[in-house]
Amino acid sequence: MKKILFSVLERGHATDELYSDIIESGYNGTLIKTQSLKHILHNDNFKAVLSLSQIAEDTHEAGQNATIFVIVDEEKLEALKEMIRTHTGNFSAIHGAMFVLPIHDFEGSF
Repeated sequence: MKKILFSVLERGHATDELYSDIIESGYNGTLIKTQSLKHILHNDNFKAVLSLSQIAEDTHEAGQNATIFVIVDEEKLEALKEMIRTHTGNFSAIHGAMFVLPIHDFEGSF
């Protein structure tokens, strides 16, 4: 059975290393550069409409996150989770979270 792992992590050079290791270990997924709602709402320059180009900037400033999702076979899931735990120091060195959902129907080539 396939599962989908979601992980939201603070962006930074250590996070970049994690993503490189995920790729080198044979996993594939999608990364979306995101921003903390708290960071957006407390920003003095907050605008009602956000520019996607502002969010997608290649920056590692506070409040900048990356959301990844990886479709993975159930038997490979624990190794991927352990890789994330190791790189993040159990989410203390790199703040964030991860969660997994079952996929009941899947077609494609991930």
